[in-house]
Amino acid sequence: MNEERYFDIESTTDYHLFTFISQGKHGSLTKLVSFDAIDDQGKIFNLALGTITSDGQIDFTTTTNNGDRNKVLATVAEIVRIFLDNNTEKSVYLTGSDERRTVLYHRAIAYAYIELIQSFNIYGQTSPEIEDKNFDPFDSTITYYGFLIKNKNY
Repeated sequence: MNEERYFDIESTTDYHLFTFISQGKHGSLTKLVSFDAIDDQGKIFNLALGTITSDGQIDFTTTTNNGDRNKVLATVAEIVRIFLDNNTEKSVYLTGSDERRTVLYHRAIAYAYIELIQSFNIYGQTSPEIEDKNFDPFDSTITYYGFLIKNKNY
């Protein structure tokens, strides 16, 4: 994405865990992005975004309000690209931990859609069950339960 993002991204060798530092009004917060298989075939991976707390726990629900939301989302988009470039046959599923976050992801995808579709095929989840038949091509006017992202080149 052409949005400002964080560039100092670290990952495990299998590209299933990533970390970066969010710099904002609450200081430096370590963000974690993880990808975990959620289907029997190991083709669909859930994206989870959390903050590593001072006691080493991972918090997936608290809103940090660090003042850098767009920069964090642009960094997550770059992490999705890295994951899919290194796991070409896989797809990434994302949904918010609550409805508000799912709406935020929807808005972020809609905002950057023209740029995102250069690299990704993006689908919206039309029912609560995660099955391929429940995903339609993304349409910014439709409310979705979640999103499925595939590498366009594979």
